[in-house]
Amino acid sequence: MGIRFEFFEAGCGDSILVSTDEGTHILIDGGVATTYQDEISYSLDNLDGNLDLVVVTHIDTDHICGIIELVNDSSRRGMIDEFWFNTASEQMSIMETDNNEIGGGHGNLLSHFIRSRKIIHRNNIFTGDNIFYIGTDIKLTLLSPTEEGLKKLRDNWSEDDILKKCQGSSIEIGGSNPPEDRRKISDLYIKYQNNQLKFGKKDTDTNNSSIAFILTYKDKKFLFLGDSDINVINDSLKALGYSKKEEERLEVEFIKLSHHGSRKNINNEFLSLVKSDTFITLTNGSHPSRSKYKHPDKESYALILNHPNRAKKIKLFFNYSQVIDKKFPMDMGEEVEYKFIADKKRVLRF
Repeated sequence: MGIRFEFFEAGCGDSILVSTDEGTHILIDGGVATTYQDEISYSLDNLDGNLDLVVVTHIDTDHICGIIELVNDSSRRGMIDEFWFNTASEQMSIMETDNNEIGGGHGNLLSHFIRSRKIIHRNNIFTGDNIFYIGTDIKLTLLSPTEEGLKKLRDNWSEDDILKKCQGSSIEIGGSNPPEDRRKISDLYIKYQNNQLKFGKKDTDTNNSSIAFILTYKDKKFLFLGDSDINVINDSLKALGYSKKEEERLEVEFIKLSHHGSRKNINNEFLSLVKSDTFITLTNGSHPSRSKYKHPDKESYALILNHPNRAKKIKLFFNYSQVIDKKFPMDMGEEVEYKFIADKKRVLRF
């Protein structure tokens, strides 16, 4: 018996299908609308059962729009057994304008469709309740968000936006391929040592409310960080008894890096609390709000590869090959120097 992870090509976003040989299936995020149309829908047709759980980690468009497509697909939404999505209020209420348009952008749009399509859902997912059992063989240990982080999101939830359309339905997420990144890992790490680079900085309310968890299957653990605040993750790991002592670090088969490899969402404390030789980055390298070095940040890998307690051989896996080509140009020889491989992986099995 085993477990399979499929990392969909989701533009600059996330979308992951988890399946076990025992027949448990979890969909984590949906990427942009075309992710559902071009990829997720076909994989759902090949499942040997229903989706035991759909997790929408947070309300950003590059995670939510494919899920909106799913709940509006009358031929497949009946496959959803349980749905996690933290909505604008505990009561799942939304704002409606006089002309019946939905306020609050994509988050309220999905809230509206969950309610109108009568999707069985769980609201108020935060670290007060840490353990969830999915199917017969998967345990999720929640690391984020905190109740405070979720409350802050709700306090600042926009209720006056006009109805928006998701990327992929009419407007795809923009951004050209990332430029070749000729900055050396060694130079970036020297900048960090000289306090010229900061990691784990404060992020947006939406990212701070992101759902993140440890997924346990039999004796194996996997870390899914969504776009979460790394300091919240660190606090949760320490509360669970993990520490920087070698024998007390959290050992996982892989880490799905937070926020598409952003340096805002990683720091040395985190790398001291966890133990893994495999790091997953999901992005095509484009991001509409960044013009120079788009996600992922090469600084994040400089931190990973220079950590004193790193694995002897590091595997950096991506769901798009162009990110590898641009961030780690072959002629720089960094893979040999730092003992890592960078490779495209759409599917991993354990």
